[in-house]
Amino acid sequence: MDPTLTFILVSVFMVSLISFVGIFTLVLRKRMMERALLFLVGFAAGSLFGGAFLDLLPDAVEKGGTGVTGFAIFGILIFFILEKFLYWQHCHKPNCNEHTFAYMSLVGDGIHNFIDGVVIAASFLASTQLGIASTIAIVLHEIPQELGDFAIMIHGGFTVRKALTLNFLSALTAVLGALCAFFILPLFQAYIPALLAFAAGGFVYIGGSDLVPELHKEVEPRRSFGVFVSLAMGVALILLVHSIE
Repeated sequence: MDPTLTFILVSVFMVSLISFVGIFTLVLRKRMMERALLFLVGFAAGSLFGGAFLDLLPDAVEKGGTGVTGFAIFGILIFFILEKFLYWQHCHKPNCNEHTFAYMSLVGDGIHNFIDGVVIAASFLASTQLGIASTIAIVLHEIPQELGDFAIMIHGGFTVRKALTLNFLSALTAVLGALCAFFILPLFQAYIPALLAFAAGGFVYIGGSDLVPELHKEVEPRRSFGVFVSLAMGVALILLVHSIE
């Protein structure tokens, strides 16, 4: 096997394993987990907004110009249609206990991970040093993102096992992205700005239409303030990681 391809596959698989970061929340007792869940959802919403406006959209504009932001609107529209389809197909019964936004999060994160795989492959094709640096940067970026995704799925009614399994499968799209980039990089370089903007639109839709309304269900003043702080922390952590990158 090509040594560069070996480096790429090992790196993207390591990044994919970050999807299991949610397992560390299991050290909390069930009652504590239930009480902390709303704050984790607030953190997840903040990380989605931060990822969209501080990471994905700026990168898309840098690579493709301001015109590419139209794909963010396209992403919002497509995710709206996708959520409606999932609701019709999955939650048409009165006793449905799995919210569609959990599946939406998987789709958005899958696109994001695919792009991460492309970035890692492109970096290693440039140089091994750049590839390692890019992998470290993406690992730092993925930790808060995957923690938020896990919280979204648990809040959406998934069992812990199902949440971890589906989150890992979504993370493996990074491997697909890396393989596509390694073998047909010129084609994917042309579409990266549009994919970045599209993913940003998906993140904005999930955060704004699905998660923020969940946060508004908390009306007790002290806990509401805590939810706001968790939302701000999600944004702040993405900003911190982006500045480190």
